[in-house]
Amino acid sequence: MAGSGFSIHPLLPSLKTKVTAIHQHDDRLYIGLANGFLQIYSYDTSSDDEIPKVELLKTHPLSRRQIDQIGILGESKQLIILSDTVVTLYSLPDLPKKGSIVLNQARSAHCFANTVYTTSKGKKADSDDKNGLRELLVLGCRKKVVVYGAGKEGLKEGWELNLPHSPRHIIFPSPPSSLLPETIHLLFTPQTSVLLHINPSSSANRLNVSDITTAPPPPSTSSSLTTEEGGTTGITMGMGALTGLGGYVGLGGKSAAPVGTRTVGGEVLLARDDLGAFLSSEGNYTRTESLQWPGPPDALAFANPYIYSVIPVIPSSSTSTSSAVPVPTVHVHLAPTLALRQALSLPAPSTGGLTVSHLASTKDAIPSSIPAENMSSSTKMLIVSTPIDRHLLQSEGSSIWALRSSDIGEEVDLLVKEGRVADAIGLVEAVGQNGLSPSRRLPHLKTLQAITQIAKGEYQSAMETFLTFNVNPALVLSLFPAETISGRLHVPKDRWMELYGAVEGAKLEPNTSPEKEEGVAKGLLKSVAGLGGLTKKGSVTGLREMANDTASIKSAKSVDKEGEKEKVPIMKDEDPIPPRAALEALMYFLSDRRQKLAGAISTNPLPQESSFPPLSSLSAEEQHNLPSIPFTELSPEQLLRVAQVIYTGLIKVYLVARPVLVGSLCRIENWCDVEEVEELLKAQKKFGDLIDLYQGKKMHSKALRMLHELAKDEEDKLDRYPPTIRYLQKLGPTELNLILESSKWIFEEDPKMGLQIFTADEPEVESLPRSEVMRFLEKTNEGACIGYLEHIINTLGEEGPDYHDKLAELYHARVKSEEGKSDDEEKRKEAYSILLGFLEKSKQYRPYRLISKLGAEEMPEARAILLGRMGKHEEALKIYVYRLKDYTAAETYCVRVFSSNSDIFLTLLKIYLRPTSISTSTKLNEKEKPEPLLEPALSLVSKHSTSLPPSPVLDLLPPLVPIQDVHQFFMRTLRDSHTKKNESKVLKSLMKGRKEELDRMLLGLETKRVRVTDQRICPQCHKRLGQSAIAVHAPRGEVTHLHCKDSFSSKLAKVRG
Repeated sequence: MAGSGFSIHPLLPSLKTKVTAIHQHDDRLYIGLANGFLQIYSYDTSSDDEIPKVELLKTHPLSRRQIDQIGILGESKQLIILSDTVVTLYSLPDLPKKGSIVLNQARSAHCFANTVYTTSKGKKADSDDKNGLRELLVLGCRKKVVVYGAGKEGLKEGWELNLPHSPRHIIFPSPPSSLLPETIHLLFTPQTSVLLHINPSSSANRLNVSDITTAPPPPSTSSSLTTEEGGTTGITMGMGALTGLGGYVGLGGKSAAPVGTRTVGGEVLLARDDLGAFLSSEGNYTRTESLQWPGPPDALAFANPYIYSVIPVIPSSSTSTSSAVPVPTVHVHLAPTLALRQALSLPAPSTGGLTVSHLASTKDAIPSSIPAENMSSSTKMLIVSTPIDRHLLQSEGSSIWALRSSDIGEEVDLLVKEGRVADAIGLVEAVGQNGLSPSRRLPHLKTLQAITQIAKGEYQSAMETFLTFNVNPALVLSLFPAETISGRLHVPKDRWMELYGAVEGAKLEPNTSPEKEEGVAKGLLKSVAGLGGLTKKGSVTGLREMANDTASIKSAKSVDKEGEKEKVPIMKDEDPIPPRAALEALMYFLSDRRQKLAGAISTNPLPQESSFPPLSSLSAEEQHNLPSIPFTELSPEQLLRVAQVIYTGLIKVYLVARPVLVGSLCRIENWCDVEEVEELLKAQKKFGDLIDLYQGKKMHSKALRMLHELAKDEEDKLDRYPPTIRYLQKLGPTELNLILESSKWIFEEDPKMGLQIFTADEPEVESLPRSEVMRFLEKTNEGACIGYLEHIINTLGEEGPDYHDKLAELYHARVKSEEGKSDDEEKRKEAYSILLGFLEKSKQYRPYRLISKLGAEEMPEARAILLGRMGKHEEALKIYVYRLKDYTAAETYCVRVFSSNSDIFLTLLKIYLRPTSISTSTKLNEKEKPEPLLEPALSLVSKHSTSLPPSPVLDLLPPLVPIQDVHQFFMRTLRDSHTKKNESKVLKSLMKGRKEELDRMLLGLETKRVRVTDQRICPQCHKRLGQSAIAVHAPRGEVTHLHCKDSFSSKLAKVRG
């Protein structure tokens, strides 16, 4: 695969002999040869070279036959050699033959495997295992398995178990340095295997086996068969693929050996022909997908996070006519996702072909999670290749190659660049993210994956990821169309990955080719068709049919997947409205962000929006650069900007998806940017919602202008004025100038409707400065001003003299304006009566201000009221008596004033009986002296006799007045005088009786006695009274010490309530 960082380098080329076994341990490389010799090389990885430095140290002749397998027992420092079905242990480092141990119990051995484990926590380590490490050696022999325990002293007694078949490969599911492995995979053939269970606590049944699942392996994915650039891997089917078809192998080949390897977490990978099945320690499948190879692999190995497999080449009709020499290929798959990362071909020999006999892991390929910072580019695998040509084998022999892996960080970047973000996530999850840069860690990678999900129509999953990693809402909105949702934030789809900080040139999805899987099927068919030496034609026919069926199934799957994709609505840059599913997912994201924002604001209140420039003044780049961190960690300004982005986006998406929700969002407190949404609201005729938004943002002038414009289209005044009136009523004193200015057009058209602005029963209206409102209304409309003053005085109880004075002046002006209008006499009388009523009722106006405005001859009733308010009662009464001739009004006036002036009736009587010159303001002639008014005087005396002093009245009455006319006066006066004397006598008698009653009670109390003896106890301190000073408590006569008096009195008061 182009661009990937895996490479093959020659380590030991042309060894002049055939290599049959290889093992690397610590700083040594052990190589077993076909002639039975063992070569030991140094293995130095400390240099900066691409491959380790190796140097031959020793050669040991250990066997007459080829060495089949090599292993190391690290704790006992022994070398394990399998040769000619015999397992022999040699002491390191000298390998003396005298000290060698032949495991006779494990004769006819085919394979072995060993691992290191720690002793259980509950058991004390043996003296020879002070560090708690032990080793386990498992040998697969002819129809049996033998298990040895090993420590520093060497092997313990072996346990063995008979089996129905001979194990050909052994796999420990768990890595070294864990607890004793309880389950081991024993592979008999490529299709059959069992689980070996170890139970050391049982003396009778220490070893037993169980079958693994018999269900067919899960289906494979096409990604494990194809490279990024498309097409097939170019590998023909391997020889072992025929073992499961005809029951034997042609071309003189031997039966294929089973292969497998452990991965991580107790999982193992077993090759089942061209499928790799993942199984657990219980024998069940751990994944829903299998690994697919072009043919059965010859070798498998694992170095986290990659699976390495060797795919052999069988000569076919296509290869026989080709000039290229066919060579095996090493496939590198990403273990978490099973994606094929690279297919590496070994250098071709000059003639013939190559076989790969071994794929050995190095010390840098520990199959477990290690920090990514330590997983730099290094040699993970050693590959042994042997030429097929006999002459070439004799002249050059086998070669050993070093397979070097790429740097993890660079590999992550490469995967992202190829559009394979899911593979990059699997890679980082497998190795861990410690030591990786932020752009290579899981939060960033999963965010990039969410972008790819958006591109594929998986909107809800993407939004869940955005929420998990607190992605900046501006970045999320940028993925949606500019016309309806994102506006200036919009970024074209080809720049999405760049926007989210992906590596330069990153793709949204991998390059795909419709001919990929078809090419795989055709390659398999051609490989089989070109095979020779098959004696059963049916085998080839069956394989061809199987290949055709496989291609058909894969094609059907592809069609289904494409059909599903067609059903998924995909967002396109040219579409102004996103799919419904995208809108729902965006609303879900923004609603969640809104809730989290409310929590952040409760602990960190937002600053005033007016203290910062509007959101529309920020560039799209500035909004994109807002940090993607939890809201509680944002600065106040950043939190405000994020809030503005969220609410602006919510209104936009509601306008498209759920217009009914726009109003509720506009009416509550929100932080949307008005300039971003007002044109959209106008376009959809959401004028009411826009006015609510203006009101919430305190953009009242805009709201009132819009209300005025909307009012012009209304004919009915009940639809024309109330919206503006209600809006103005809610503004309050801070917006007084705006209220006054915006209400002018209503007063010009309908003053009565306009007056509602200032008379509504609303706290905002009542809090308006009344003096300024009064001055405004006086200039605008006097009738409205009168209505306003009547409201604040009569309804709100305003007592300020300025307002009362102004209302009186306006009443006076209204009466004056009605004079001379013959057709409006009734209106004048009504206005005049209102003025008089106000002058009589109000106590707050200043009469001297209004009386100065009255003419000498006008409004005598009003003048009389004003003179009375000024304390000039005699002048007021003269107006009632001489000018108005209204004696009843004069008497009513006296009744009203009597409480504050007891001589007022006498004053009126004097006016009646001792007339004087009238004020020059009257129409009477100054020379004309008024006649005494005896009849009204006598009526006054008879009606109000009790309010008149008798002596002055008798002095004022004319001497010739008949006694009959004043009979009532004398009777009431005498009766009143007698009544007062009787009341005085009664009161005096009552007071005397009360005094006598109190004297009797006191005398009774003083005659009471108490006896104090030596045995009497004080009820307060419970001590004897003795000769101490005492106190007696009334009324029951309790006796206490004198110093206990106050305490006991308080106690008695509490008890008696």
